[in-house]
Amino acid sequence: MDVINGDIINGDIVNGFDEPAEQAYALICAIYRASEGFAATIEETFPTLAAFVAYLGELKKRPGAIFLLAKQGEVLGAYLFLEPRPLARLAHTADLNMGVAAACRGQGSGQCLLAEACRQAQGDGVLEILYLMVRADNLAAVRLYERSGFTLQATLRRDIKIGSYYFDGLLMAKFLKAVNQP
Repeated sequence: MDVINGDIINGDIVNGFDEPAEQAYALICAIYRASEGFAATIEETFPTLAAFVAYLGELKKRPGAIFLLAKQGEVLGAYLFLEPRPLARLAHTADLNMGVAAACRGQGSGQCLLAEACRQAQGDGVLEILYLMVRADNLAAVRLYERSGFTLQATLRRDIKIGSYYFDGLLMAKFLKAVNQP
């Protein structure tokens, strides 16, 4: 999956809300289980298909919510959620969560998902700021987010603990439009 002059080739970005939940859930479970890069386990995030379906139903109701999947043929290879925050004074912000299957890394699917999510979010006009957390040692992801216009907001020292090891977390943000401050 590549981007040439803004066009996606060798793959598709599709609306995840329109795809079978079972397939999306299987992809997300596989990505979570193959990586220790997430702060939560899949069992903590989506313990069952029913919990995932309920999450999708609630997410879809929020203005500005986006769920995208990257496909190559019929095979899902990556996902991205933009989850608008539910509180009225934070509704202009969203948390970004994405994952790319190991077999699809380095092929542009993450870049395509980010570009499409930002394009849709700017077009909707609901969201102004996108936030994400990434482990500081996940250099490929950090570079991807930086290339997509995300900037470092804070480093959270020893934020994630896996076993007896600590990892720093990076809070990154992308401002979709100018934000007025008092």
